[in-house]
Amino acid sequence: MRLIKRSVAAMAACLMICAFTLSPAQAGEWPGKPINLYVGFSAGGGADTLARLLAKALEEQLGQPVVVENKAGGGGVVMATLLQRAKADGYTIGFTSDSTFDALPAIVRTAYQSDDFDYLATVTELQNSLVAGANAPFSNWKEMVEYGRAHNGITFGSLSPITAKFAEKVAAQEDLRVRTVPIQGGRQIITDVMGGHIDVGWSAGVHQAYINGGGVKVIASLNSDRLATSPDVKSITELGYDQSYTSYFLVAAPKGIPEAVRERLIAAVQKAAASPEVADLAEKKMKFPNVVLKPDELTSFIVERSARNEKEFKGGQ
Repeated sequence: MRLIKRSVAAMAACLMICAFTLSPAQAGEWPGKPINLYVGFSAGGGADTLARLLAKALEEQLGQPVVVENKAGGGGVVMATLLQRAKADGYTIGFTSDSTFDALPAIVRTAYQSDDFDYLATVTELQNSLVAGANAPFSNWKEMVEYGRAHNGITFGSLSPITAKFAEKVAAQEDLRVRTVPIQGGRQIITDVMGGHIDVGWSAGVHQAYINGGGVKVIASLNSDRLATSPDVKSITELGYDQSYTSYFLVAAPKGIPEAVRERLIAAVQKAAASPEVADLAEKKMKFPNVVLKPDELTSFIVERSARNEKEFKGGQ
């Protein structure tokens, strides 16, 4: 009898401990505490500002603080590594560009792969472009190629291995010498094309503040379609290339979040990404379309782009 009483008491104590140690997500009370938003960019830039507005909109949706933590480094690798290691309970999410997940694992050694995450929503579509200074002796793709052939090639400002691979494709397809110049940051590329230090460079969108008389002209859209701010400039696919470089700012989470929490988190992130405040900053100030892809659309994009980059960077295309 005494043994039975002890067993019952032990079970009761165990149940009490379990009840107090259940996470809010497990107890059906998510969110019961602040949410962390890791941002794969340094503080103060346009992407950071966008992430902070998204966090504010997300707070309104969830009724909890969203704490922004900048985890810059490695093109988003630092942030993604921390995100992959975070507990999959809905309290840690990340903001970066899709290349962090669908390109960098194929290019550099990372502790994560693209399928380690759930992709919740895109926030904007980047405006990838090939740009030149306003005083460059060419104004479109055909003129650029002709200029390069007549002057022993062109110099190209590159931001990453992805943009360097693009330069290789151009050189091969156009029978043109392209000398790649590694440059840190989109603003430095703008400075260098405006100063005539390089002929052309890759811009993900910072150039849009400098077009229409501001010192920069767009030679080609590197997205699938023409850009809204340069509607008369052809896209790379129109110019005869078999792939484009459309990319996004997005929100991701560690894979394995409980389904009920995941569904509520997705709904909140989708609404926050499409909120008037976020859309206004993206479209009116940054000049980035406020494209909000759903999780299945975004996941399909990541899977397709990951396969392409695996082939390009590991398959010896």
